[in-house]
Amino acid sequence: MKKPLFVGFIGHSGSGKTTLIEKLITQFRHEGYRVGAIKHDAHRFEIDHPGKDSYRLKHAGAHRVVISSREKLAMVEERDKEATLDEIKSMFNDCDIVFVEGYKLGDIPKIEVHRASTGHEYLVDKGISNVVLIASDERTQRPVEQIDINDTVSIAQFIKRLMNGYGDSSD
Repeated sequence: MKKPLFVGFIGHSGSGKTTLIEKLITQFRHEGYRVGAIKHDAHRFEIDHPGKDSYRLKHAGAHRVVISSREKLAMVEERDKEATLDEIKSMFNDCDIVFVEGYKLGDIPKIEVHRASTGHEYLVDKGISNVVLIASDERTQRPVEQIDINDTVSIAQFIKRLMNGYGDSSD
C-alpha cells in the first residue's frame, strides 16, 4: 500500500493558508482522493465544551476520552508534551494525501503561502527547509518554483507531481 503524501502549508497569519487548503481539499475530494488534514495550533484550544458529557468525563480526571458516532470520532487526551508531527502522521495511513497547516519545521515538503499585503518576509528566506513551492500573489526572485495563490488548479497539478514521485508501494 502506498503511503500518503504529507504536504505542509506554511506562512504568516492572514496569508490564506486555510483558504488555499480548503479549496485543494474540495478539488482533490472531487477527483476521488481520500484527503486528510492536520492543523497545528500554537495556542490552547478546546474542542469540548462545558455541560457536554465528554467534557464532564475529561474534567473528572480521565486521561483520554473518545467521542464516537457513526459519522465522527474525536479524542481528547492529556499530554505532558506536544505530539510530534511524526506521531500524528500515523493516524492518516488510510489517506492518499494529507494537508498539514503549520509544523514549519517538520520534515515534509512545504508550500509557502504568501501575500504581499501582509508585509511579512518570506519564510524560505529564514532558512525553513523543504519549501518546494511558493504560492503568492506577487512574483519574486527566489530559487523555488512559484504559482499564483489563486491558481488552485496549477497548485493541485504540482502536488500531484509530488505524489507521483513519492512513496513506496512495497509496504
